[in-house]
Amino acid sequence: MKTRREKIVEILSKNGDMTLQELVDLTNSSLKMVVEDMDKVRKTIKSENKRIKVSPASCMGCSYVFSGRSRISDPTKCPECHSERISPQRFRIVSG
Repeated sequence: MKTRREKIVEILSKNGDMTLQELVDLTNSSLKMVVEDMDKVRKTIKSENKRIKVSPASCMGCSYVFSGRSRISDPTKCPECHSERISPQRFRIVSG
């Protein structure tokens, strides 16, 4: 039986771009657990010469892009227009 982290690695390696909510649904876990696991997965796959590629979240109101974020959790409010309509960031595992 695979651990939740192993499932996340498998999902992100095979399926490609996934949101945190999609990972929550596929692993039957809470958002908090998946966010914590993603941080550990990031460190684990580094030894395999892989990394998590993040497609940044963006504001649906003014198109502001949340690039350069180091946090795994999704932003909740746009710093430009203060809208809470944010498209979620997407994750995938890539080599290198």
